[in-house]
Parts: sequence; C-alpha cells; structure tokens
Amino acid sequence: MSARIDRRAVVSRHDPRLTWADDAILSVGNGRFAVGVDRTGTQTFAGPGSDEERLNTLAEWGWHTMPGEPPAPWESLLRSYSSPRGPVPYLDLPGGTESPSPGAAWFRENPHKVSLMRFALVDRDGGARPSAAEITGATQHLDLWSGTIRSSFRYRGRACTVITSADPERDAIALRVEAPGLDLALSFPYGSTGWERAASWEEPDAHSTRCEGGRIRRRLDDLAYDVLVHGATAEQTDAHEVRLRASGTGDAAGTGHGASAPLRIGESAPRDGVLDVVLELVPREVPALPLPGRAEGAEGAVSTESGAGIRARSARFWAEHWESTGVLDLGQATDPRAHELERRAVLSRYIQRVHAAGTLPPAETGLLANSWRGKFHLEMHWWHAAHFALWGDAASLRRSLDFYVSALPSARETARRQGCRGARWPKQISPDLHDSPSDIGPFLLWQQPHPIHLAELLRRADPAAALDPTLVEVVEQSALCLVDLLRPDGELLGLGAPLIGAQERHVEDRSRLQDPAFELAYVAWALRVADRWRSRRDARDAGELTTIARRIHSPLRADGVLSTFRAGPAMERSDHPSHLLAYGMVPPTGTIPAAAASAALDDALAEWDWDSTWGWDYPALAMTAARLRRPETAVDALLMPTVKNRCDGAGHFPQRPGLPAYLPANGGTLIALALMAAGEDDGPVSPGLPRTWGARHEGILPLPGPLTEL
Repeated sequence: MSARIDRRAVVSRHDPRLTWADDAILSVGNGRFAVGVDRTGTQTFAGPGSDEERLNTLAEWGWHTMPGEPPAPWESLLRSYSSPRGPVPYLDLPGGTESPSPGAAWFRENPHKVSLMRFALVDRDGGARPSAAEITGATQHLDLWSGTIRSSFRYRGRACTVITSADPERDAIALRVEAPGLDLALSFPYGSTGWERAASWEEPDAHSTRCEGGRIRRRLDDLAYDVLVHGATAEQTDAHEVRLRASGTGDAAGTGHGASAPLRIGESAPRDGVLDVVLELVPREVPALPLPGRAEGAEGAVSTESGAGIRARSARFWAEHWESTGVLDLGQATDPRAHELERRAVLSRYIQRVHAAGTLPPAETGLLANSWRGKFHLEMHWWHAAHFALWGDAASLRRSLDFYVSALPSARETARRQGCRGARWPKQISPDLHDSPSDIGPFLLWQQPHPIHLAELLRRADPAAALDPTLVEVVEQSALCLVDLLRPDGELLGLGAPLIGAQERHVEDRSRLQDPAFELAYVAWALRVADRWRSRRDARDAGELTTIARRIHSPLRADGVLSTFRAGPAMERSDHPSHLLAYGMVPPTGTIPAAAASAALDDALAEWDWDSTWGWDYPALAMTAARLRRPETAVDALLMPTVKNRCDGAGHFPQRPGLPAYLPANGGTLIALALMAAGEDDGPVSPGLPRTWGARHEGILPLPGPLTEL
C-alpha cells in the first residue's frame, strides 16, 4: 500500500506569491461572501477614479434594484413562437441587445449585485490614499492552508504589513494593519446598472451612510445592511466615508485579548499603532431571496470577535477542508505540464470554495467581480458545482441545489406557460426568479437536465441524497418538462423549435432550429438517470422514461458524423464546440461510436477558431479525450495556449476586458481532471493522464460511465 499523500505539501507548493508586476487579484471568503484585495492587502487602489473592477466586497444577499417601477411589465416581453405544442410564449428581447426596449433594459439591469464596502489605506495626516509611486517593494503571499493573505510593502520608506482573512461562516473579515503613517478608511458606493460594474461612486445623494459608534448603518433603496466594527475607533469623515484608527495600545488595538491572543502567519506581538480590526456585514432589509435559513431583518450585535480569533478559525477551516476532501498529486512527474495542471487544480479548488459554495448559483465571475450585473447563468451551474461532489465536498453541492427547490414554483409556472408539465429552468436569472430578457437565454435547453445530473452526482457521493424528497421532486419535475419538450418525428423523438443550441451560433434561426447533437444525447441520458431515481423509490411508472429515451434520435448525422446538429445548419467551427459534450460531459450512451467521437475531436483540434471559444471549452475537449483514452490529447487540450485559457497567478482565467475571471473554467478544469485521474465507472484508472507521470489521487470519485438498461 502506498503512503498517504502529503496534502499540505501538494497544496502549499502552489501558494500564490505575487509582486506589483503580477496582474492578478487574490481574495478571501467563504463561498457566500468574499473580498478581493490589491498588493496592500486592502482595496486602496480601487474606487473613484480607478478602472479596477476586481476589488469588491460581495455577498450573495447584496442585491439592489433602482427605485421606481419598471417602464413596462415583465409579461409584456413575452412573444408567441410556434412549437410542437402549438403557439407558446417565450421571453424575448424587444429591440435586440444593441437597443433593447425600456422594459427589456430595466429587467436586464435589475436587480444587480452591489459592492458593499471598500476598505482602503489613507495617510494618517492628510487623509489621502497613497499613490502607486509611494508603495514600493510590494509582495504578497496567499497561504492556502490557512486561507490568509500576507501583504508586505514600504510606504514612504517605512515597512508595512497587512494580514487579511475571512471568517469561514460569517460575512466578516479580519485586517491586521502594521503600517506607520496610515489609517484604514471605509467608503461606500451606490449600485450600478453597468454590465461589469459593482459600484457607482457618482451618486452620493442616492444612498445613506450613518456611523453610530461601532455600527455603520447603510441604505440603498431596497437594500439595507450594517457594518459592525470591532477593534477600532470609527469616525465618520464624509457622507460615505468612515475612518478607522487603532483604539488603544498594548491590547492589539482593542481586541480584548491582549498580547496573549494567538498570532498567525508571522504576526508580531501587538504594539502601539497596530490596527487589528474585524468588519462584519449584517443584512437588515434585502430583496426576497431563495436562501433557506437566512434570518430576515437581523440587526446583529456588534461583534466581540477578535482578528486573531477569525484567523484561527480560518486556519482550522482550511486545514480541515484540504485534509478531508480530494487531492491530486502529480509531484512525481518531471513533465512541466504536470506541475501546471496540479497548480490549476489546487488554485481552482480554493477559488471555487471562496466564490461558488453558497446557496445561490454563482455569477460567472463569482464574488470577485460583476459580470452580467452579477446575475447567474443556470446553464453554467453544472460547470460551477459538479466538481464539489467529485472532489469530496458534497455539502457544497447540496447547498446550491437548494436554489432549485426554492425556485420550483417559478419554474413550474414557466413550464405551464410553455405547454409543458414539470419545471422549466431558465438560463440567466437573479434572486427575484425573473428570467432575464434575451434573444438567446430563454431558448437554450441544456440547463434543463443539469439538476438531474447534479443530483445524480450528489447521490453517488452521498447515497442518502436519493431519499431526500426535495431532490426527488426536482429530478422528477425536470424530467417531466424534458419529456414534453420532445418533438414527435414519426416513431422517433427529437428536439424542436424555438431552440438555440449550446454553441449559440444560430440566434436568428431560433424559431426553426431542431435536433442539436449534444442536447439530444444529454436529454436521452438524463431521462435514463431520472428513471433510475424512480426505480429506487419503486415508482409505478419506473421504466417509462427509459422507453421514451430509447426513441430519441441518434445525435449523429445520416453519414455517421458527429456535428453540431443531427440535420440542418452546417457546422460553424467557432464559439463552443458543443457537439463534443455528447461524448465527454455526457457518458457514452451507445448512440455515438468511439470512432465518430474521435474523428469529431480531431476535426475540432485541427479546424476550430479557438480565439472565439470560452474557458470551459478546454475542459470539454479534455473530457472527450479522456473518455476516448487519449491522455496526451486530454493534457494538451486542457493546457491549450490560447488567450482565454490563460490561468493567472491567483488561479483565475481572464476572458476579455470586462470579464477578468471565469469560474466555469475553474470548475471545468476540476471536472476534467477528476475524469482524467479517477476515470469513469468500470473504466481504467487515470485514462486522461500519461502513465509516466505516476499520478496519485485520494478522495476523487469517478464520473458516471455508460448506463446499462433498466
């Protein structure tokens, strides 16, 4: 028996160590709340006058809607489309993306996620924030094993250190600031309707900030929350600025624990002028959110927690997290590709736990920055969350599945409106459960099987999930809608209009498209899985969904080629190569021969316009290659050197200006590596990694393999 993997060694060899020259932003958080920091360990180089959009304080409850009624009701955006079920209303985008109608624009912009505060260093005498020229020698170390960032720099020649940590359960951060000549200032913005902005600093009269001792009270129209301060003296210095100063000497700036409090990550003993402050955010009034267990209108007492206490809790949480979940050790390999894959795995696991482990499905930029105004895309939820079950963190997947439970009534209404049973899941949505107007989103289908797939992955990690009545209902309602969305075609079944495939390259043809290859394979597989859920509970109609699945068209064209559509438009080799998901993300179902999948993979690798792709496309390629037992192809695909597959020093995958992070790439990397290392049911070990690497893994589950018939 081989020795147990030294998990701390695997994790710690990938600790990010950054300098001023690195264009990457580190963050701390707990999955529901996170902050990003610059090289000072604060958010000094953000705010008014800065175009940096990654330095935010975001929480999954922090949504804001502009005051006033929408200029048109949401229902006015529905448009009738012909379907196999007759004329049915679908949400549309009057005016198009370039000039949407006022009603469509309002619902696209509202609600939007807002950055809840900015914490910045300011000069103790003049109150101005330091200039970049005054900060020299900046270095930063994220200790992944404790979830703590240590930032060191010099301000006007004086040595400074800031230690930044987040509470693993509460919406709170601890900041230990040893910076002669500098104080800490909190500033507060208004909400923004901008696509990628989380803050507006141009509307000071539209919101209120009131400092009441250790409590800062905030209101932005329908959003109200408090910031509780412990360990510092707070003084309001402007309409939306509060200055924090060390509140005493010898007692670690008033932490109440004195010099006996435990120190972390190279902390020195407390001394005069050291600011050790805890900032906790507590929602008072927030829009109605599907967040089970969240207390409404909680006032919250001023925290008595010390910074040292939060650092200790953070260290315990992260050590336990790394020890108790999955690990992939590629340390024996001399191939530099192995080191890079291991780095991406470790950093992606940290990022996903910080940014995507809450109750709401995350935005594609997580809690680092806004994209699509902070709204989340359910067709990306599988890429965000599937890895949790595969890498031994099933509890994080289970939390996010609560969203589907809460959203069932709304999804049932959508299905009813479209002439279907069950529940129809939208693409782009916010916590108000209103589908966002779009000429793409409402016509996508591939988010519909995701709850079935995610529930099945959770069941494999935790068999008790199969007995959870709420999950049983989500699986059943998702499957019923899939059945009714099928298009009769003689003795067989297909998928009919209105429809847009996952490639999203045929928007103008949505009223007549049919039978995208990936969706045919995914629906057929998901119905078989849902039937297994029926069988396990001895349902009288067990077997019915499998019978229906057998009638669904093969994804292949008549000439046996795996292309974007079974019939219809010719394949456009740009954007997502979604047809490859039919033999990768979807396990082999017997309808696609391995030779056809291999030929499609080779065609894509040779001919595709990779500059037009997105971050999850590379894990998609790697999964197909791993299912085909082509490890070299899988590795090269996952590390393809393209602009949207670059993994920065913090572990993020910047996609383009305005989209500086992309969590589907992180989650997809972890899913692909799970398949490459642990394989699939009844398949070989490490089918997607070179044998010479000596790969070892613990706590990683195989992915579903081919299903046998009921």
